[in-house]
Amino acid sequence: MLVTEEKVLRDLEKFEKCAADRDYDKKKGVAEVQSLLDKATAESKKKDNENACLQKEVGQLRKKLETVDDEAIARYKMSAEYKGNLHMYGVESLKAAIKMTKE
Repeated sequence: MLVTEEKVLRDLEKFEKCAADRDYDKKKGVAEVQSLLDKATAESKKKDNENACLQKEVGQLRKKLETVDDEAIARYKMSAEYKGNLHMYGVESLKAAIKMTKE
């Protein structure tokens, strides 16, 4: 009877050690998951802040666009640069049309 009691005690110790190991692994896993959640939350907050800043900049740019001086646009359209661009694009279109016609 003494032999079986010793065997039962040894088995009990093995089971307790196994349970303690599993408990440790579980706690370690929970800690890792919590760490990942914390990092994800921090990254999400950072992205939200970046998004808010970008939205603010977009709003400022839209305001600037709304207040563009019509006279400045008219002056640009009267400039040599604007006319040069029109000429350049017109010439390229004409060359392409002639090439297509020849083909």
